[in-house]
Amino acid sequence: MNAPTLISIALAISCLAGCTVVKPVVCTFSYPIDNIRERLDAPDDPEREHELIPPVLAVIAAPVLIPMRFVSDAAIGCVAGLFSGFASDLNVVTGNMSSPARNLSRPFRTNARRPAD
Repeated sequence: MNAPTLISIALAISCLAGCTVVKPVVCTFSYPIDNIRERLDAPDDPEREHELIPPVLAVIAAPVLIPMRFVSDAAIGCVAGLFSGFASDLNVVTGNMSSPARNLSRPFRTNARRPAD
């Protein structure tokens, strides 16, 4: 098979199983980035325990711990995205969704329609 045929087959498969295929890939990158953004927000309480860490220890540990945390968050996002993507595809098949792409970048949420109050 040539490259355009393989690309069209891959596109067709991703359209048929949209969330199950796409959501793990999206969540692999979006989940660690969201977690890093939340951790970098300034704390409300200035007297936090993390301020007592010696600067030398932070400079030595940060180059190792930050990439390790990114990789572990990426793995968590990928696995959670796979399971919630499968549930999201089931919601599309059963018609229990408000939008097919709702919560695509949120690994622990599906596209399920909220129950009417």
